[in-house]
Amino acid sequence: MSRRFLTAASKLELVVANLSLALLVAVLGAQIVFRYILGIGLSWSEEVSRFAFVWFVYISASLAAQRGSHIRVTLFARLLPLNDRLIFLIADAIWVVFNAFVVIAGILLIQRTIAYPVYSTSLFLPLAYIYTVIPIAHALMIVRIVERQWRSWKYGIPLIAGEGAAEEKAARENRA
Repeated sequence: MSRRFLTAASKLELVVANLSLALLVAVLGAQIVFRYILGIGLSWSEEVSRFAFVWFVYISASLAAQRGSHIRVTLFARLLPLNDRLIFLIADAIWVVFNAFVVIAGILLIQRTIAYPVYSTSLFLPLAYIYTVIPIAHALMIVRIVERQWRSWKYGIPLIAGEGAAEEKAARENRA
C-alpha cells in the first residue's frame, strides 16, 4: 500500500472520528438545553447521538490500532518464554482474522438490510447506512494492524504505545 494512501486514510479517519464526537457533544448539549431550559424534548436527538457514538467508537478503534494504543493484555505475553515480537505477531494475526470475519459479517448485514430495509425509529434512516461503519472500520483495523507490524519489524517501532518511551527519552537526552 502506498504511503500516501495510508496518510490520507489516517487523516480521513481522524476527521470522521472528530466530527462524530463533535456531533455527539453538540446534539447532547442541544438536548439538555431544550429539555431543561425550554421544557421541550428533541425526539431525534437520542438516535443521532447514538449513531454518532457508534461511528466515533468504531473509527477511533481503527485509530487506536494504528497508534498501538488499543487495549491489549500483555501480562501473559511477558510470562511466556517466546520473544515478545513473535507473540504479538501471532496475537495480531488472530486479530486480523477476527476483523476479517467481522468485515464479512458486516457486509452480509448491510446486504440483508438493503434487501429487507430496516429504518431507524425517529429519523426513518435506512440502518444500512449506519451499519456501513462496521466493515469499514474493521477493514481499516486490518490495514492498521498490518501497518503497525510492518513498522515494528522494519524500523523497530514498539507495537504498544508508550513501550520503550523511557529508552527513547534517555537516547534523546544522551544525544543532546
